[in-house]
Amino acid sequence: MDLREAAQELYAVLPREFTAERSALVRKAKDGGDSALAKEIGGLPKPAAAAWAINMVAVHKPEVIDGVVRFGVSLRTAQEESDAEAFRGLGQQRQGQLASAVRAAKDLASELGAPLSAAAVADTEQTLRAAMADAGAAGAVATGRLVRALSGSGFESVDLTGAVAAAGPEELAGFEATEPRVATPGKKDPSPAKEPSPPKEKEPKEQATSLAERRAAKRQGALKEARSEFEAADKEAHHAEETADQAWDVVRKLAERRTNLTSEIEETKKRLASLEAELIGLTRDADAAESDKKGAVRTATQLRRSADQAKRRVDRLS
Repeated sequence: MDLREAAQELYAVLPREFTAERSALVRKAKDGGDSALAKEIGGLPKPAAAAWAINMVAVHKPEVIDGVVRFGVSLRTAQEESDAEAFRGLGQQRQGQLASAVRAAKDLASELGAPLSAAAVADTEQTLRAAMADAGAAGAVATGRLVRALSGSGFESVDLTGAVAAAGPEELAGFEATEPRVATPGKKDPSPAKEPSPPKEKEPKEQATSLAERRAAKRQGALKEARSEFEAADKEAHHAEETADQAWDVVRKLAERRTNLTSEIEETKKRLASLEAELIGLTRDADAAESDKKGAVRTATQLRRSADQAKRRVDRLS
């Protein structure tokens, strides 16, 4: 076992199991007599929530990461080749691709018993967006050993410093230089991609025609316009998604409140039924008591009359 193998195993566990698994790997290295490796493993940091979610997707649903990587390759190729039409079309699809990948990460995290917070979901989307924009970021995402979220717009290289656990300088250089390959569960990291063969030299032209220059200028202008349209649409879509997420939260809270109120109403109905039954019994007892009272009053009245008559007789005889 080397450091990269240990990290590959460590970053595939649940967040609540991370510390215990790291300690187990440290003990394993020490038992194997490699104290240096044990120290390196002990220094591996716990991944942020978004990084963990993306690692889980790389392990359990590698096709999702592969889709993000391939889409990013197509997007960058269209940009590099100044293909404005292709770039515009891919730009319109980009938010849908991101939303699908983020949804897969959210669902998987929930299935594994560690649902993501709203902030972690935002970091997940930001990281996948960076992976689409930058080949180095795509390579880092595909390792399954991501430590922190990434950020990048595609107009400058993504900072990968400390982003991947157990990544040596040669691996990071490979991220920057080549398009990444997606990690497959249960397998070691793929070997570095072969160096791309140098492009064949084109025969030099003595002079570009004015028509070709005009076409190139027009194409660059169209690409610039497509970029502006894409950035504006992407910003609006991102804002709309945030609004939708907030709406979902409101719906969820209202649903929970409705459930609680329904339960309270059912309990109140049961209590009301019990009180109504008690009231019926009390009413019946009150009616019986009223009847008894009337009979007692009549009897008392009659006896009082008899007593008064007897007294008057006594008075007359006295």
